[in-house]
Amino acid sequence: MRFLHLLFCLPIFYWESKATLFPVSTGAVSLGLGTIVALKTDPFAAYNHAGSLAFAESNSVSLAFQSQFFVEGLNQGTVAAHFKLNKTQMIGLGYNFFGNQHYNEGLLKLTFSNKFSSQLGAGISLDYMRLQLPRESYPVKHLVTFETGLYAKFNSNFDFALLISNPIRVRLARYNDERLPFVINTTLIYNMNKKLTLAAEWHQIVTDVGSLKIGLEYQVTEKLILRTGMFNNPMNPCFGISYKSKKLRIHLAYSLHPFLNTITSSAITYSTKNYANPD
Repeated sequence: MRFLHLLFCLPIFYWESKATLFPVSTGAVSLGLGTIVALKTDPFAAYNHAGSLAFAESNSVSLAFQSQFFVEGLNQGTVAAHFKLNKTQMIGLGYNFFGNQHYNEGLLKLTFSNKFSSQLGAGISLDYMRLQLPRESYPVKHLVTFETGLYAKFNSNFDFALLISNPIRVRLARYNDERLPFVINTTLIYNMNKKLTLAAEWHQIVTDVGSLKIGLEYQVTEKLILRTGMFNNPMNPCFGISYKSKKLRIHLAYSLHPFLNTITSSAITYSTKNYANPD
């Protein structure tokens, strides 16, 4: 019965949250902001956005777990780490696992980013995906593709980000010419002041209908950050919180689907930056 439930929910979950078959975003920071991928302070930038990774301020390692609609087999776990090679270059590693013993996906990303100036950064990610379908009927799939991202600061208020994922449309199966989706994310970020940030992102699967994501981040204090946002159609409201303590950050978020129940995410980040004394 649980396996049948999983098979029923997988296609729904794919169209509603775009998290299976080449997940685009992960982590509680992104979920709390309406699954927007381009926030440059996101500790999961090594997985989420090769362009915004160029603006990472310090080395860090992050772990996240996400529960989908309280259905066993629809959960995912992520690890992401990034390290400074020098003043302008970053290297990142991200891995996401989704599924159970009957069906699972593992996506490994190796990312290199470069900060060309204080206003412009870009990067590229080499992606390896392992797809396990029911073993009795299908072989394991091994797929390789890439992503490229750009992050630009127009001025003190406006930022622009672009992420292009799988432009080569890697083939998943010869039957019916099934391929992994070609995805483009375009993001506009408005920094209202030092505490308020508003972001809007257009998520476009090429050859399919696009969707709008909106998020708002409010830095209450030096250590406390609140987030809210929404994504998809029908709209999923999202809420998130981050707390900084010395070299640790704790992130919590959830999203409420109008029909399928909630998505919850928790994450922890260890950073070389001391948040108890940020200066």
